[in-house]
Amino acid sequence: MIKIPHQMADYLCPVNGLCDIYEWKTGARIPEELLFFARPGFQMISQKRAIPPKMVFWGQGSIGKDQFNFWKDLVGYHIIAGEGKSYKSTAANIKLLVEQGIPVVLFGLDMYHLPYHEHFYHTKHIPGHVVLMVGYDDRNVYVHDNSRPEVEMIPWGDLQQAWAADYIGISKKNAYFGIDMQNPNRDISSIIQEGLKHNAELYLNSPVNFIGQKGMERMMKELPAWNTMYDAETMKQICLHLIEFSGSTLPEIPEELSGIHSGVPNTHQGGRDKLAAALLKYQDTIGTAEWSIAADAFQRSGLIIEAFIGECIRDVLNTAFSAPQKYIPLLKEIQKTESSAFRALETVKIPQRKKGMEQVL
Repeated sequence: MIKIPHQMADYLCPVNGLCDIYEWKTGARIPEELLFFARPGFQMISQKRAIPPKMVFWGQGSIGKDQFNFWKDLVGYHIIAGEGKSYKSTAANIKLLVEQGIPVVLFGLDMYHLPYHEHFYHTKHIPGHVVLMVGYDDRNVYVHDNSRPEVEMIPWGDLQQAWAADYIGISKKNAYFGIDMQNPNRDISSIIQEGLKHNAELYLNSPVNFIGQKGMERMMKELPAWNTMYDAETMKQICLHLIEFSGSTLPEIPEELSGIHSGVPNTHQGGRDKLAAALLKYQDTIGTAEWSIAADAFQRSGLIIEAFIGECIRDVLNTAFSAPQKYIPLLKEIQKTESSAFRALETVKIPQRKKGMEQVL
């Protein structure tokens, strides 16, 4: 067992373990909401044979491997990762990491197979959950879960089943990330500001045409012809994907379409409302004056995204996809508003801090 400090962070499981490890190594904690929501942007992935063939995301990166790679040099850790391998070999690998004192992020679990989540265990499939493995014995894996204050147990057999499926578009089965944080950057302000700046540069000057500002321009160019390229069912699937992945708290189809009330507070603003709140919350301790400028712009763009999603919902409910051009003014307004936010973050001058200085919250 590796004894690591743990704090709960509702709906932020992808970064909760990383923040626990950082606190273990430094005595300070990076706010989960800043790490998780610091990468707003835009992606439009086109795959002719996929369902749907157009997949729109309101961020410039994904959780999982992409997320841990984005932060590794800024935070200061090495990743030992694997996915898609056999369960037997993967179990041996994660045991070895824990024996070496390296905590392991277990990625993409189905909560249907996690016994301590009584509400979902053998009742409801909730894929994509993330926990931090801190120990094991012959019967169980011991983990920190973002929604539980104490160490929890997962029997090895349940873990095998929870881990058995690919997390579509994110990771393959049996995905894990050993986080070896030997030389952490102790300047939290620098970590977050550098991350925001790099993300802003990626949005404004993406090297590829499906990410950031270029991706949004490409969508505006292509969108008016989609209803002639695709039948009504395909258009519905495109809209449902776009709606689902606009959820600020988690990817979710809203109740008016799904008929299911999840009980999770979940605006469909692409996480802009969450990032704006975090920027304002931490501006005085680790931020800059530009954070309030960016926060104001993201608050406005979040509301425009919500209006965009509202139009998508109405189209799905009415099976009416004959006027895709109506979305163009909204996309233009989102692009204009967010570009001002990203320019504010891109221009931040990050001071060189003296060796040994720390930023502690």
